[in-house]
Amino acid sequence: MKPSPFFSSIVARAGLLVVLAGLGSCSSSSTPEPLIPSAIVNEVVYLTNQEAAPLRFDRGYIYLNAGVRGIIVVRQNAQQYLAFERNCPYQPYDDCAKVSMDQSGLYMVDSCCSSTFDLYGQTTGGPARRPLRQYVTALSGNQLSITN
Repeated sequence: MKPSPFFSSIVARAGLLVVLAGLGSCSSSSTPEPLIPSAIVNEVVYLTNQEAAPLRFDRGYIYLNAGVRGIIVVRQNAQQYLAFERNCPYQPYDDCAKVSMDQSGLYMVDSCCSSTFDLYGQTTGGPARRPLRQYVTALSGNQLSITN
């Protein structure tokens, strides 16, 4: 007796799911660094407020109490602001894995592992291999929205 086309289709789909699940587990085990935990981000910065005064100048930055370990907002120019998670991508579960702006204001650094990042969040030194997690920014008048 020949199996029905419906039964054959179910068996084929189940086999495909097993193969895809196996491939997914292979790719995650090859990741040398754990992923940064997720947090919902929905922040608004009013650029006219005194707290946001550093963002009135190129390369100005502020810290926000949001995200996993905080957010750094960096002004690139009058139309472009970038927002990054302060949780370092290298060993993100370490208590000290927190990125800050260097005193020079030219790059960001994690004082725990000494990884450095440029003002676009890209790794420039240290053991971190992944860039900083970047959040979505949208400028509307004097209101900067930061979301993920």
